[in-house]
Parts: sequence; C-alpha cells; structure tokens
Amino acid sequence: MAEAASTADILVVDDEPDVARIMSIYLEMAGYGVRTALGGRQALEEVRKKKPDCILLDIMMPEIDGWEVMRVLKSDPLTADIPIIVVTARSTDVDQIKGFSGGAVEYVTKPFDPGELTRYVARALKPRDEVVEEELRKDRIRKLQLSTIYDITEALISTLEIEEVLEIIAEKLLMLFGLDLCAISLLDPSGKMLRLACGRSTSQLSQGDTALLSIPTARLEELLPPESLHISGPHQVSIRDFVAGGSGSVIGLLQSLYLLPLRAKKKFTGVIYLGQKGYMRFSDEERDLLSAIGNEAAMAIENTRLYDNLRYDEEVHRGLLQRLITAQEDERRRVAIELHDGIVQNIVSALFRLQLCSARLGEAPKEVRDALEEAQEIVNASVVEIRRIIAGLRPTMLDDLGLVVALQRYTQSLQNEAVSPLRIEVREGEVPPLTPEAETTLFRIAQEGLNNVVKHSRGREAVLSIGVRDGKLELAIRDDGVGFETSIPQRRGTHSYGLVGMRERAQSLGGTLDINSSPGNGTEVIARFPRCRCRGW
Repeated sequence: MAEAASTADILVVDDEPDVARIMSIYLEMAGYGVRTALGGRQALEEVRKKKPDCILLDIMMPEIDGWEVMRVLKSDPLTADIPIIVVTARSTDVDQIKGFSGGAVEYVTKPFDPGELTRYVARALKPRDEVVEEELRKDRIRKLQLSTIYDITEALISTLEIEEVLEIIAEKLLMLFGLDLCAISLLDPSGKMLRLACGRSTSQLSQGDTALLSIPTARLEELLPPESLHISGPHQVSIRDFVAGGSGSVIGLLQSLYLLPLRAKKKFTGVIYLGQKGYMRFSDEERDLLSAIGNEAAMAIENTRLYDNLRYDEEVHRGLLQRLITAQEDERRRVAIELHDGIVQNIVSALFRLQLCSARLGEAPKEVRDALEEAQEIVNASVVEIRRIIAGLRPTMLDDLGLVVALQRYTQSLQNEAVSPLRIEVREGEVPPLTPEAETTLFRIAQEGLNNVVKHSRGREAVLSIGVRDGKLELAIRDDGVGFETSIPQRRGTHSYGLVGMRERAQSLGGTLDINSSPGNGTEVIARFPRCRCRGW
C-alpha cells in the first residue's frame, strides 16, 4: 500500500488555496505525490503536462467550473480513465447525480473527514472491474433520483393550493439544478396561450421577462420541433430565437435555456423554463430525473386544478343549497303568517260565536248544549293544532327572543310531550350575534337532532350545548340512549334522512356535522361552523 502510494500522482483542484493545501498535506502524509491546481484552467494544463493517477476536483470555481473540467477530461480518450473524486460544498442529490453521471468515482462533501478522503483515494487507485463499477454508479444514481423525486413529491402532496404547488416546483428546481431562472407557464382555457403562472430567479424578473414567458402555443411550436411537446424531458432552445426582439433583464443575460413540457393524462398542459447565465448541459441521468419531476409536477398541478374545480362546484352547491333552504324558510314563514292571520283568526272568531250562542240559548235542550260544547272543544283543539303547526313552520320565539331562548322553550315542550320520562338540559356558552339565516339553520339542526332523541334514542337524559369552542361555533346534542353502528348504512325509512338534512344544513353555512355513536353508548351529534360564516357583523 505504501509502495503503491509512493508512485501515485494525485492532482488536487480547488480555487481556495487553504483547502488545497490541507488536502495536499493529508495526502502527502499518506505517502502520495501531490500537485495542486487553483482553478479549472490550471487543472487542464496540469493534466496536459502529466496525466495524474487520480484527481480530487472542486466544483464551484470561477471561469471553468468542475463540471466542465470533468466533461473535457471524460470526453478525451487519453484522459477518460482518470479516476475523479468530487470534493465540494454542493450536497444536493441532483449535484451528486450530476457528479456520478459525469464520471466521478466518489462524491465527497465539505467539510470532509481527512481519513475518509485518503481511503477514497486508495480505493480509486485500485484496479477496477469496469462492469461492476458501472453497475455501482448506476445504482447510486437510481437511489439519488428516487430520493430527489420522493422529496419533491412529499412537498407537493402537502398542499392542494395551486399557487403553493407552483412555488414548490419552481423553488425546488431553482435550488437543485443551480438555475438562474425557473418559471412555469400554464395553458389557458382557450388552449392557444401559455400564461406565466409562477416565476423564480436569482434576480428580480422585469415586465419584459414576464411578457416573454407568456407566449402563444403557435410560438412554442416554432421554437421546438413538433414532436418535442409529446416527449418528456428538457429541450434546449436558442436564447436569440426565444427573445426575438423582446427584452428581459433576466432572460437577456441567460446563455442556456431549456423548456420542460408538462403533460397530464397524455395532454399538454404547460411548460417549465429552466435557465442559467452560464453554459448548461444535462446528462442523460439528469434528463431522466427532470422528466420524472416534470411528470410529478404535471400531475400535482392537474390535481390542484381538479381540487379547485371541485371546491368551486361545492361553493356553487352550497350557495344553491343555502338559497333553497332560505326559500323554504321564507315559504314556511309566509304560510305560518297566513295561517296565523287568516285561518286561526277565522277559527277563533267562529269559537267566539259558538260561545255566544251557548250563552244565549239559556234553557235549550241538553242535546243542543252538549253539541255546542263539543263543537267548542273541536274548534279549541283545532286552534291548538294549527298553532303547533305554525310553531313547526316558523317558531315565533326565534324571531322575538333569539336562538338560545327558542331552544330552551323547544326543549321544554319536547319534555312535556315525551311519552317516556326524558330530561333535556340546555348548556349555553358564548354565542356571538348571528345572522337570521344562521339562527334558523342552527335551530333546525337542533330541532331535528332533539326529535331523533325523542323518537329513536330511548334514552332518559340528553344535553344540548351551544357556544364557541376552538374558534368555531359549536352546537352539540348528546344522549344516553341505545346508540347505533355508524359504520353500517342506515336503512331507508329510518332517521338517516334526518341526519342527511342536518348535514346539508350545516354545509350550507360552510360548517361540518359529525356523528359519534355505538350500540349501547348513546349518540353525539356535533355541528361546527366558522365564526366568520355565522356572525352578524
């Protein structure tokens, strides 16, 4: 080992003299002969003077960077077999993919362990099986590709907001590939125009840049071969052709520009612009990675669009449902008023006349007096029944006394009318001022829930609570009844329709309705509403 080391010539390439000197010292202590080059240009000159046995290569260097040095050496048959160990501060998976796909045998990130570095050099100097080395290199690249895709996918699935998804894609690509520009333009509904949706760059984009990044699809077809839009992966375009008379403070400084088509469900949906101020070339492995990232990005964008469409449809449905419920309540109110002001008044008037007749008949036959008394009882019962119907159509207490008092009165009437003993407790917390629509919705949900307690629970106690909890207005009904299995769909004809109606009413105010129950453990129904949807101011 020491004898092999004494004959090995190591070239250390780093533009920082102190770092180059430290690496040289450790390698010389291990018995290697060491030369140093303080830049890419000097490194190529040293190689031309004498072919080294191994190169330790920094990446971030002025003029000619490490990527270009490695490309030049690996493209020359005379130097292609020199083992190159990348030693750099760049540590992303994409950088490592670039290193291994460019021909590096090892990739070391700064700060490094000197002992590890000398072991890497010793390993690189050993005779190598090219087939095994190639398989090892491909395996490393595959793992790095999967790691990168996983990280991006994990970030993308964390949100369904289109703006956030686009920002994640642009920022990830800008960082991973060391870009100066990453912008995303999406196809508009007409299918004839790509409009800039998100742009990230190392400097501020100008209006000219924004204009250049929003282009007609016909213009895109001029810049790229027709088949390019149907082939995944980045496609290089000429900066001069792309600008074509326009101007941009960022785009005008680029030397390299690639377009990455986005396709979802086999349809072209947009493009990602990848630009760099210096010379940029993607290896086959980087192209494969960009292709996979493009597919993931396209699907994420498509999913957010579907979510936006679904959310819009839900908003429309909620609005229509609210209008329907409002119309129903308005109709109920109208019918209740007509019953109260029309039929009830007429019946009461008839009752007074019956009472007057009974008083004036005096010593009328008993059969006549009995018939009149029976008629008065029937009319009285009719008035009570109609008033009960009116209260069901539109409880006047809700308009006159407010939600909480209306709920208290309603629970009292249910307890009085219950066939079996039932105690219902009303617990009032903080209740903010509510719109009439919100009060009606909450009352109807409570009304249906309490009716279910009376009809189906077979319980002896129930609690109705209302108030603000965790920033939301909460209405809850809990009973100690028989409960039911929530995982089993309820048969038609049971109270499941009532639960559906309660949920729809809650959703009409942007709220939710949760049902917790199990056989023998009672039932809990909780409706929650955002305060902003319920407050009357």
